[in-house]
Amino acid sequence: MNEQQFKKLLIDMVSMGDYACKDELLPLLKIINIKFEKTAGFAYSGVWNQRKEYAYIEIIPERLVQIKSHVEYIKNMCYEVYPVNDDYTLSDIFFKPGTLSDYEEVSQEVLFDNIHRQIVDEIRGAKYVIWVAMAWFTDPKLFEELLKKKRQGVTIEIVLDDNDKNRNAEFSLESEFSTYWVTIQSLYKNIMHDKFCIIDFRTVVHGTFNWTKAANYNKETISIDNNRTTAESFADEFVRLKKVLFCNTYCEKALALDLFPKTRVNSRYVSKYERGYVPNNNRG
Repeated sequence: MNEQQFKKLLIDMVSMGDYACKDELLPLLKIINIKFEKTAGFAYSGVWNQRKEYAYIEIIPERLVQIKSHVEYIKNMCYEVYPVNDDYTLSDIFFKPGTLSDYEEVSQEVLFDNIHRQIVDEIRGAKYVIWVAMAWFTDPKLFEELLKKKRQGVTIEIVLDDNDKNRNAEFSLESEFSTYWVTIQSLYKNIMHDKFCIIDFRTVVHGTFNWTKAANYNKETISIDNNRTTAESFADEFVRLKKVLFCNTYCEKALALDLFPKTRVNSRYVSKYERGYVPNNNRG
């Protein structure tokens, strides 16, 4: 097991555990570097010829004091994660200042169970930005989690399909967050069926899971992608959906003023807008 694998397993173990300060610790663990040092010193552990190995956890200086408040718990988890072998044993763990690594961890995790719990954990780990695009959002628990992050200074924007279920939810998203109601307009009214959440432009949660209470009882799937390139692709889609809102508003006004040329379809005149036309907003 190399250092990155050890770090990932450590984070996974903390995520699944019941440590009281888990929400504070997880963001710190994501920015640490872990280095191991094998020595020639005997461990005197009862295993013949077993040597000592030390672990060094490095973190940016301004977070060193904060992570040291969790030293005992982190050490216990490291001893649990450390692979048992006859050659070396983990003798001690030291905490020291360091720099952020140039290495960017990329991972993907596909989940079929405990989806709601994992979404909550990802929201709680957000530091800067949360963008949500959702076909249906009526879950009050996820609403409360977003509200907590807003109070911590996290910027939150939400794109929603403009449907009755969302409009009649027991809470008001638009009274707390920047909310964009989207209608996918063509000859018929279609549904904005996206279901994704972008966190800090680094992590994307996406799949079949709507943010509703009913989704907890369905057979659903999500993928959690820690990949900046993937996150940026979803962010582009989020911005595009916001542009759809602008285009629909623009087109509705133009349609009311009868500005679109019309053609004959099935014995009636239909405007370009009704046939799915979206203006080119990139024109000068």
